[in-house]
Order: sequence, then structure tokens, then C-alpha cells
Amino acid sequence: MSRRIKLLLVPVLSIFVFVGFYFFDNAESSDKGPVQPIRFSHKIHAGEDQIPCQYCHSFVEVSPNPGIPSMQKCMGCHTHITGRDVDYDFNGTNINIQAEIAKVREFWAKKEPIPWIKVNSMPEYVHFNHKRHIKRGFDCAVCHGDVASMDQVHKVNNMNMGFCITCHTENAKNHEELTSLKDCLTCHY
Repeated sequence: MSRRIKLLLVPVLSIFVFVGFYFFDNAESSDKGPVQPIRFSHKIHAGEDQIPCQYCHSFVEVSPNPGIPSMQKCMGCHTHITGRDVDYDFNGTNINIQAEIAKVREFWAKKEPIPWIKVNSMPEYVHFNHKRHIKRGFDCAVCHGDVASMDQVHKVNNMNMGFCITCHTENAKNHEELTSLKDCLTCHY
């Protein structure tokens, strides 16, 4: 009996693994990204209005994390800027810009943070530090893609260990730095 179960487990597990790899492969290559509670357009803010990434993600130079803009940061502009009362093609969905900004104001009035859905994240066992990379002079687009051309932000790179090691190898200043950058404790501490 135990032998039959083991024989059945092999094809069943194989199917689960295949489906898992298929799903994750397609999820990584998706150009849609998660549907956010507010249709915030990076294309308008970072592209048309040319607001630098670090204006909203202001912790990126001083912290391991870039930080999601506070409601105060959003309302700093949107107390005065109501947006255009126009239909806007947001990644294939028509939205009204003023209606989306009104949602920001509703969260502000209720004193609630906007429940944004993370687009890019690292596993818990990886300690990625944005600050080090920004101080080194890397542009956000190296990892995150051309966000200024995206309405809805989506994952551009599969930021796995191979992606990071390749970048470390290509950008090390010398052999000593390369050795340090390839040390496991650089990212896993």
C-alpha cells in the first residue's frame, strides 16, 4: 500500500510543480501588474509631470526600503490639484482622473492609509538595501524598468538571485569588490 501511494505521489507532485512553474512564469512576465485601490498613473506623475522617483519614495536614500508615499505627501499636491475631468485610458481601462483623485481625498478624510498592493518584493531571507544601490548611482529603471512610461506599475525583472549576481558581477569595480558582492552575507544576513 505504501508503495502505491509513493507511485501515485510522483505524477501528482509533478503536475503541481509544472502548474506552479507555469503560473509563476506567467505572473513574472505579466505586463498588467496588480489592480490597485486607486488607479495611480506613474506615466502621468513620473512621465508627463516629470516628478522624480525620490520625491515620492523619499526614504530610498536613507533606508533599506524606498517607502510608500504618505497620505500627507499625496495631499501636499492633491489639496490643490484636482486633476482633469476627463476619461483616461489607463492600461486598457477607461478611468476618470478626477474620480481617482477623489478616492485619495476620501482616504485622507477617513484618516486611513491607501492599501497599496506590493509589486516588487524580495523573500524574507534576502536583505536588499535600496540605499546602497542609490548611493552607488544606479537608476531605479535598472531593476524596475521604465516606470515613467507605465500607467499601472508591473514587475519588469524577475529579481531572483541570478539577476542580482549578474548585476553584481557586471558592476564590481575590481576583484576585491566582486568577492565581497558575491559573499552570501552581503544579501543573506
